[in-house]
Amino acid sequence: MTKLDNSHPLVTVYMPTYNRVELLQRAVQSVLCQDYKNIELIVVDDGSTDGTHEYLARIAEQHSCFKYFINKKNSGACISRNKAIFAANGEFITGLDDDDYFLPNRISNFLSFWKNIDKDCIALYSNTYVKGKNNTLKPDTRVTSCSKADLLLANCVGNQIFTKTEFLQNIEGFDKELAAWQDMECWYRLLKFYNAKAYSTQAYTYVVDMSHPHERISTSKIDSILKAYKHICNKYELSPRKREILSIQLAPYTKIHPKISSIALSLLYSPKKHTLKRAILMTYKSLTRKPL
Repeated sequence: MTKLDNSHPLVTVYMPTYNRVELLQRAVQSVLCQDYKNIELIVVDDGSTDGTHEYLARIAEQHSCFKYFINKKNSGACISRNKAIFAANGEFITGLDDDDYFLPNRISNFLSFWKNIDKDCIALYSNTYVKGKNNTLKPDTRVTSCSKADLLLANCVGNQIFTKTEFLQNIEGFDKELAAWQDMECWYRLLKFYNAKAYSTQAYTYVVDMSHPHERISTSKIDSILKAYKHICNKYELSPRKREILSIQLAPYTKIHPKISSIALSLLYSPKKHTLKRAILMTYKSLTRKPL
């Protein structure tokens, strides 16, 4: 990965990090070891104090296509992601959380799939493995396509997409006002802006690691999730019907039972098998918890 091959498009991988250098090293190596070599890796450190700076400097000396930024103060994952997105030189771009990692064929699989995408496709995503505390990998199979309507009921895409860099830049990256649901909101805005869909490659090329003791970047407190819900409703001027559909996503966090009317509306709004499955899952999760 020390020499770029200009016969293939450059792909930028952006990665925010904060105070978990041992996990960061694994994530970085998973990018460096991709079977596709024309990759630019940009890491943004959000003010770490654990030796991350020294590690980044060492990797930058070894790999010319690796660069990094250090925030003067802890600013949050969205600001860190955006700093990398707007510094990206790649024709394509995708992200990686510092506690997760790529499997070796992730980038090549995206590029191969992109050659035959439908006209209404603006982004790609993949199936994932979830690594549990016993270090076993559990497959998480995602739906084959996702529209902005689907995203109101559930983040069918997950935490990462593959798309053209200019597309993410044109929608101004991630919303820095959000402390939760940043990924879902960004994908919703992308699909809405381009009136398009995201499609899955159906390959398992990403590992979500839930086995470590560190807090995940995407983990937020309940009040942050409630604020995110209100922010998205107001930002997009969602109708009462769409607000009720989006409220189903609050159930696993707030322990508030989703209304039967909300579930019925979701089935009308996004009549797919995965929508029904998601509605049943949200209902089960809320019913197995005591309401607030």
